[in-house]
Amino acid sequence: MHAHTGFETRHDARDVLRTHRHDGAYAALVIDGSHVEASADGPVDCVPGTLVLHPRWHAHGNRFGRLGAKVANLDLDGDLVGESLRVLRVHDAKDAFAVFTRAPHRLGELIASCRAAPAPTLQSWQHAFLRELEGGDDDIASLARQAGVSLAHASRTFVRSHGMPPQLLRRELRCRRALRLLADGTPLADIAATTGFADQAHLTRTLRAATGAPPSRLRRQIKSVQDATAPAALQ
Repeated sequence: MHAHTGFETRHDARDVLRTHRHDGAYAALVIDGSHVEASADGPVDCVPGTLVLHPRWHAHGNRFGRLGAKVANLDLDGDLVGESLRVLRVHDAKDAFAVFTRAPHRLGELIASCRAAPAPTLQSWQHAFLRELEGGDDDIASLARQAGVSLAHASRTFVRSHGMPPQLLRRELRCRRALRLLADGTPLADIAATTGFADQAHLTRTLRAATGAPPSRLRRQIKSVQDATAPAALQ
């Protein structure tokens, strides 16, 4: 796993970062303070010692606590953290900070020593709502009725927990699924049909808006990362 030199970011008390997207993969270690990271993965409670591994193109927002936060960040070469967000707890925050600032080549060793953080806590109705949101075609109002909540309540709840209202969350979930399918050579028209886009053109427009690149370029980038990491995976 290759990584650049780490850098720190500091955030004021009660600061809010709206949902934004990072082009590259990166690791973030909470040093002081706290914040909640909200994304299509659900809310993540980031307290001191939390290590978050963000895959490439991950979109999220942040709400910082009453003390603000200090975070050490480490940009990674390529999507070497996998396709999904990983949230870990380090055993020794001081040692973890030293890895970020002085020994980034030890990041793989650090990750291997961590334990998994608790899974996000959601309201009971949200789980079924999310499954239907990604895989079904029912409109948002229908999903809210099926869940036994109002449309306004559903929207407020998902903005709070996932950083975006249901309609944008559906698009994000489908984009993620499409990116996964790009890796295995599936034709674009088939990806569009499988992931709920109207057609190939709709898929192309949406992925370009989300990542800044058309599907053909994204496929090449994903393949390049796979080729670069395959030898290491076989060792």
